[in-house]
Amino acid sequence: MSGQKIANNNIIHATTKAVSKVYHKMHWFTDKEAWAIFRLFAIAEAVGWTMLIGAIVYRHIDPVGGAIAVTIAGRIHGLLFSLYFVSLLLTARSMLWGFWRVFTGLAAGIMPYTSLVFEKGMAYHRKKFPTYVVPPKNLD
Repeated sequence: MSGQKIANNNIIHATTKAVSKVYHKMHWFTDKEAWAIFRLFAIAEAVGWTMLIGAIVYRHIDPVGGAIAVTIAGRIHGLLFSLYFVSLLLTARSMLWGFWRVFTGLAAGIMPYTSLVFEKGMAYHRKKFPTYVVPPKNLD
């Protein structure tokens, strides 16, 4: 192997090890707490979409007041959208979600109402394949 390939492999190994270390320290919630937090923000994100779409429709009815409504609804939606992403990343470890499940959840936040579809899919999966996650220790 050439020196460049060895250096690249060492960098990849070190990065993977660092990400794994951070991931394993992110177990802050029990499974039920993490699920409740995730569901709350998935539903809130869908409410944000509803507000934004409603404001866009209202803008076509009343162009003057509608512009303000879109601005306000857009900011609220942006906040809820960001909170959905953060909640997904913070609770994924506590629910033993792997990379692809987290990636799918993040992608689901981009299209309108797909956070609800993802949440329902995960609820079905949790019911069909229940797992027990050991509660986090030494967080006092």
